[in-house]
Amino acid sequence: MSIKERILKDLQAGPVKYKKLQSRYKASKKFFQAMEELYQAGKITERNGYIHLVMPKEKKKNTDPSLMAGTVVKLTENFGFVRVPELEKDVFVSGRLMKGAVPGDEVLIKRVRSASRDFEGEIVEITKEKNSLVGVVTNVGRQISVMLKECQYVVMKAENKAPVVIDDIVIIDVTNRGSSHSRLGCRITEVIGKVSSSQKAVQVLLAEKNVQTEFPQSVISEARKIIASTDLETEFAKRTDLRNMPIFTIDSASTKDIDDAISIEKTDKGYKLGVHIADVSFYVRGSSEVDKNAFDRGTSIYFGDSVIPMLPKEYSNDVCSLNENSDRLAFSCFIWFDKAGNITNYKFDKTVIRSRVKGVYSEINDILAGNISYEMKAKYSQVWEEIFTAKELYGLLRARRVARGSMDIESDEAYIIFDNKGKAVDIRKRERGQSEMIIEEFMLRANNCAANLGKKHNLPFVYRVHQQPDAEKLFTLKENLGRIGLSLSQDKNKTLQQAMSELLDKTRDTNLQNVVHRQILRSQSKAKYSPDPIGHFGIVLEDYAHFTSPIRRYADLAIHRILSEYVAGANSEKMSKRFGKFAPNRAQQASNTEIVAMNVERDATDIYKAEIMADHIGEVYSGTVSGVMSYGVYVVLDNTVEGLVHISLLDMFNPILNDGYSLSCSITGETYKIGDTVSVKVIGTDILNGNVDFAMADTEVIDTPKSKSSQPKQRKSNEKRFEKQKGKKSPQKTKYKRR
Repeated sequence: MSIKERILKDLQAGPVKYKKLQSRYKASKKFFQAMEELYQAGKITERNGYIHLVMPKEKKKNTDPSLMAGTVVKLTENFGFVRVPELEKDVFVSGRLMKGAVPGDEVLIKRVRSASRDFEGEIVEITKEKNSLVGVVTNVGRQISVMLKECQYVVMKAENKAPVVIDDIVIIDVTNRGSSHSRLGCRITEVIGKVSSSQKAVQVLLAEKNVQTEFPQSVISEARKIIASTDLETEFAKRTDLRNMPIFTIDSASTKDIDDAISIEKTDKGYKLGVHIADVSFYVRGSSEVDKNAFDRGTSIYFGDSVIPMLPKEYSNDVCSLNENSDRLAFSCFIWFDKAGNITNYKFDKTVIRSRVKGVYSEINDILAGNISYEMKAKYSQVWEEIFTAKELYGLLRARRVARGSMDIESDEAYIIFDNKGKAVDIRKRERGQSEMIIEEFMLRANNCAANLGKKHNLPFVYRVHQQPDAEKLFTLKENLGRIGLSLSQDKNKTLQQAMSELLDKTRDTNLQNVVHRQILRSQSKAKYSPDPIGHFGIVLEDYAHFTSPIRRYADLAIHRILSEYVAGANSEKMSKRFGKFAPNRAQQASNTEIVAMNVERDATDIYKAEIMADHIGEVYSGTVSGVMSYGVYVVLDNTVEGLVHISLLDMFNPILNDGYSLSCSITGETYKIGDTVSVKVIGTDILNGNVDFAMADTEVIDTPKSKSSQPKQRKSNEKRFEKQKGKKSPQKTKYKRR
């Protein structure tokens, strides 16, 4: 029996960890060759570090034009929701019409008649089953029972044995799919066990979101092969050589995937800015294994001190990273400004560069603030003058941006500090210094030029678009602002963006900053990628795209491919033929994967916050009421941690919820409204779900477990906190008494 046949036989019993398989065959050359051939033949695949046997399916593709493709995003006991990209709202599907689909399954749905809803659907077919679901063990008798973490009424029998106990978290693949949820079965593929640390909780989160954490061997092998076979000297000779220019990068000290550098000089008429971006498209060829994998990932995911890269480290941290004193291929955008900061011209060019120094945000902030040491001046000696020229140009560009009403919303981004064992131990609000804003402004201008070129020459393109808030969201915003004594004053000489920007500045650094900035953020439409240049409302630009981060965003890589053809001289007919379908497809995928990445990053941050606050049970903090619900009051601390004060811990009887703005009790006179400053103490945390529980500082809590949250496990995101919750059970009450 050949080694390939032996591997396939091993996999017939179920998925096997790649590292275990590698160890079993002693990592021999024959093993790696056999694995590569099986990958290429499509007989095996890799998911989350496990090698799976690819089972052939002879299923005819459904071509019914009345059907819509979507993804199951929520499942309750009696109904579910399917997200269809072209529809504004998720489609309601009755439980009996779900066809046994679970969250993450890709499905085809058709519309059914409904007396109570604008749009109700029925699942006709599950086109792609989600693997690696998260479950909770509920029974360990003769047969193990597993409950879906995302839908606790779905309980399945496991067809295999595993070393588990009740309440263990496990990763499962759904098997025995039938026509209803009651017929589902599963196979346990990994046992995570009890979750008491952020590391395990994040592991669960990544499995839940189906995030690829490792690269298939075929992708790594291809990347290494391309790098090894590249004749850089020949390629250098074809490009504009900028290695003698004082080019430099500015990033965080820990950054390894450096995809942008700058150069800047004064001219007789103003300034010449160079934005030099890693030429990733040179290495990542279209339709290659690396490209297909990058397309599936869509973006790098950053959380805590970790990153799940879009590209293998051979690219992201090495040949595509603009490392100090290393010759690198770049795609450069040169922009000429007049003395008032107006763009007068721009040009895109394929180049070779050599960064003089790896600039660090904190160090350059010190230089700009005048805190200069001898060591600092020596390190930056080759670009010293350019640093101050950059500050000068930034001042002009920033003034123009503010004048047109570009909104600067405080995001409450958290900076998590870890110990040497990977435990989250402290949290601070991330501050942006002047160097961060300089780079942001320069990248924005390069993105602006890329989009302008695409629109001007009618190229198939991937634009970054942001529409104006719809009338309903705008009405809600004005109502909420009115309740806290503010108004969105707008006259014929002032745009909506300018009015919003003024309100943001008016409340900045006040007790209303958190509330007002969040409400304005919630009123905004979701920014997304589109083949149509409809402009960007938030930064007030008619032309905008993402060109500057091709190492970590597929949308940028797609634009690099399109602009590379244009720079090489391709005519419009050839461009339309090659990229006509490419651009819309890449735009949609980039939008979808961006949402997944944002959710993972947000949820992981909540997990780290819960782990940090678990060490501060009983401590008192000052905070601001950030949301009110029928079941309690949300409070956010200065360090960005947000927690719930459950209704059972408030001195209220039959509380009244006033339009999501305040919670009050007519009997006791107790009232909590958005923006109030309150003192709270930490009484519990739930690391797995990223929840923190508070009580008012003058409340004595009895019998509250240290790490048990009273919040709903399926807690809504900040953006949806003010919506009415339907079908949600009230959280468990906690004993308390007032002092």
